[in-house]
Amino acid sequence: MDYEIVRVALTLINMLVTGIVGIFVWQNKRQQATVSSIVKLESQTKEAIDKLEDHVNQRFKEKCQRLNALESHVNSMPTKRDIIRIHERFDIVVKDTHSMMLMLGDIMGQVKQLTKER
Repeated sequence: MDYEIVRVALTLINMLVTGIVGIFVWQNKRQQATVSSIVKLESQTKEAIDKLEDHVNQRFKEKCQRLNALESHVNSMPTKRDIIRIHERFDIVVKDTHSMMLMLGDIMGQVKQLTKER
């Protein structure tokens, strides 16, 4: 009878060990699946971040080039002081033209008088 109890006990221990090993293997597989999912998700996230970073860098370069072009155009435009000087020169030219027109009118009048007198 002692052998019978030992056999039953060993059978129970064998079943418990098999169950424990089964649970251990199942937990291990779940952990491996979780780790592989995390690694896969990490690589996908890294790829997405890299693509986004490349896109942002591309857009930033385009904006920098556009800004540089605009700055060069703005730098080549006349300043307020330059426009005032040009306007002052136009005023001088207009005054000189007006005085020349008056002088031409006087000369034409004198020429007409001279031609009438002859």
